[in-house]
Amino acid sequence: MSTESDVTHAEPDTSRQRDLVILLVALGVAVILARVASGFNTAGKIQPPVMQVLVADFAVWLPLVAGIVWVLRRSASTDRAARLRLGLGDAIFAIGIVILCRVFDVFLGLAFTGSTGLTPAPTLGTPDETLLIVSAIGIVLVSPFLEEVFFRGLFQRRMAAELTPRTRFLAVFLTAFLFAVLHVLLGAGGTQLEGFRVFLTIFVLGSLTGTLVAMTNRIGGAIMAHVLFNAVAVVATWPR
Repeated sequence: MSTESDVTHAEPDTSRQRDLVILLVALGVAVILARVASGFNTAGKIQPPVMQVLVADFAVWLPLVAGIVWVLRRSASTDRAARLRLGLGDAIFAIGIVILCRVFDVFLGLAFTGSTGLTPAPTLGTPDETLLIVSAIGIVLVSPFLEEVFFRGLFQRRMAAELTPRTRFLAVFLTAFLFAVLHVLLGAGGTQLEGFRVFLTIFVLGSLTGTLVAMTNRIGGAIMAHVLFNAVAVVATWPR
């Protein structure tokens, strides 16, 4: 599997290790800021619902962007555009990943709670369309792009470069594990059982997208899979 370019392999080990530390710090800051933002929202210090969503989103996005910028500004830029490229094969695999992960998630939902969880949320009165649109943009477009660049595009590649050729595949699963843990720490799933379901589903999603990236050395397919995976949930739960 191709996981690191020759240019990146030529970098000193300390450089990749420093990048990994920076990315882990960014994740820690994102979790802390998300908890602070959640506390503000719960305490009613931020009143407009749209502003609550934006504050919660940016609390996570800003540290991720900071980590991405810090790492990319020191790395070679010759093949960045190519890594974002989406080929036909990437798209086909991405759709397959979404189908597998959604079927797996439905199976877990039925097994754990007797419900798929993909039903419109009950609303009182007319839903706030602005709130729904702002939330959907964050969930379907912004978060998948940032998370795939952060996890599969940067963290997984540098982790793989630190491992031996025989153990390099572990970078996919280590990154997927961290990816799933982040979602649980950010409050995905209202109960422990739901949190465990989220962890399993996101770990499978991260493992499959990570494998695709490791095989192609491109993250376009992973981004597409993540976007479609989230889009299915948004469309299925959109108030009718």
